[in-house]
Amino acid sequence: MKKTILKTLGFTFISSIVFAQEGGGTKTTYADTSQNTESQLLISVESAFTNSYVWRGIEFNHGLILQPSINLSYKGFTFNCWNSTSILETKGNSVSQEIDYSISKSIEAGNFYFEPALLLYTYPIKKSFTATAEASLFAGFYKGDFGIFINPSTDILLNAGGAFSETGFSYDHETNKSHTVANIAFGTGNKKFSDFNIFENEANNTISFYKLIDINGYTKQKLNETIYIKPSFNFFHIIGSDFKNYLNTNQLNIAISIGAEF
Repeated sequence: MKKTILKTLGFTFISSIVFAQEGGGTKTTYADTSQNTESQLLISVESAFTNSYVWRGIEFNHGLILQPSINLSYKGFTFNCWNSTSILETKGNSVSQEIDYSISKSIEAGNFYFEPALLLYTYPIKKSFTATAEASLFAGFYKGDFGIFINPSTDILLNAGGAFSETGFSYDHETNKSHTVANIAFGTGNKKFSDFNIFENEANNTISFYKLIDINGYTKQKLNETIYIKPSFNFFHIIGSDFKNYLNTNQLNIAISIGAEF
């Protein structure tokens, strides 16, 4: 039974990249400080089904979206490949497939946790291939299950200088069988960020920073030593009236994932 599940997970990940037409899914950076820094190579694969693709409060797809991913971790370094594919689009959005790659390094010093990262966003099935990249630094201070964090990032390629940052509070509790994470954060993006990602570089009169409240979390439950399930949610509330004609003020994303760790 275990071999059948693992083969299914692997096929889902590969086929979604090769055969999907285009799509999206909500991608969230959680304050998860459980990164294993042992010298062994750790591999995890995951497939998530979600109702929408919402990134920093901006909806790109709505309906039924598949989000497979794979992680390779070694000595605190993690390489991630994440794919977003729209299976059923219900609002007429573009169904362009997205594949993102990231590399990060976890650093723990007492109660402090740091994670610098580089992220590459790619859209390979579009007629004209486009890609952009970000550099970020997650920094947190944790006492027991509770912590505070900041996660600034800046575009370093297609929209160089576009910046976004979140600052917030985190709850992170882990046992041998489960792992629960919840975050509430205030996010803000500069004008260059909103011009590129929301207005698509069209002329606009807004002079305000893009601001939002981000509430997210998940519960990861192990079914055995290898397989786990992970329901998750992400709620965004856009602050201010500058963006109400372009974005929905409130966005709720719900996802269910199944994964395996080796």
